[in-house]
Amino acid sequence: MEFDILYKDSIRKEIESRKLEKNKKDYELVDKMRKELLDKLGVESNYLSDLVYQRIIDDRCIPILTKYIPLFENVGISLGLIQQQFYRKNNKECSDFLEKWYLDLKKNNALTNVLDNAFVKIGDKSKISFYIDLIKEKDKFSFVMVMLAKWNVKEAKPVIINRLENDKIKTLSIRALGYYKDKTTIPLVEKYLDSEYSGVRTEAKKVLEKLNNI
Repeated sequence: MEFDILYKDSIRKEIESRKLEKNKKDYELVDKMRKELLDKLGVESNYLSDLVYQRIIDDRCIPILTKYIPLFENVGISLGLIQQQFYRKNNKECSDFLEKWYLDLKKNNALTNVLDNAFVKIGDKSKISFYIDLIKEKDKFSFVMVMLAKWNVKEAKPVIINRLENDKIKTLSIRALGYYKDKTTIPLVEKYLDSEYSGVRTEAKKVLEKLNNI
C-alpha cells in the first residue's frame, strides 16, 4: 500500500515537472533511455518513475543505464536509478561503474549514502583494496566498513579502530569490531558503555557480550 502511494505520487510529480518544463534536458535524456531500453530489451515504461520504483530483471540493462546516468544534471535522478537497478549481487559491471562514478561524485562533493548501500548490496570481493580506501575517511561508508569486518579483512581492522575514535557516532565502528572476535579490542569498546548515546551504549554492550564469550 505505501509503495503504491509513493509510486503514484512520484508519477504525479513527474507529470507536473514535465508540464512546467523543469529539468527539461534531463527528461529528454530519460525518454531516450526509456526508448533504448524498449528497443533493445523490450523493457516498457511510461515514466522515469517506472524505472526508479520497478526493477528490470535483465542484467543487460546495465550498460544502457551507465551510458545515461553520468549525463543527468539532477544527480537525484542518477541516484534513484542506482538504488533500484544497481543493487545486483556480485555484478562486476555495476561495481566497476560505481567505482568510477564515485570518483566523479567525490570530485564534485556530491557523495551520498546510496553508494554506501550499493557497494554493500553488490558485495564485490575483488574490490577490497578500494573499499578499504573508502572507509579511511571518518563518518563515511559505514556500511562498507561493517561489510569488510564481516569478511574478516585484517587490513581494514586498524582503519576501523581509528574510526572508533574519530567517527561522530560510534555504533557501526563498534559493531564492525565485534565481527573480528578479537578479545584485545575489549578495552577499546568498554569505554563506550558510558556514551551519551543510547544506541552506542547498547551496541557496546552487545559486542562486549560477544567478545567475552569467545
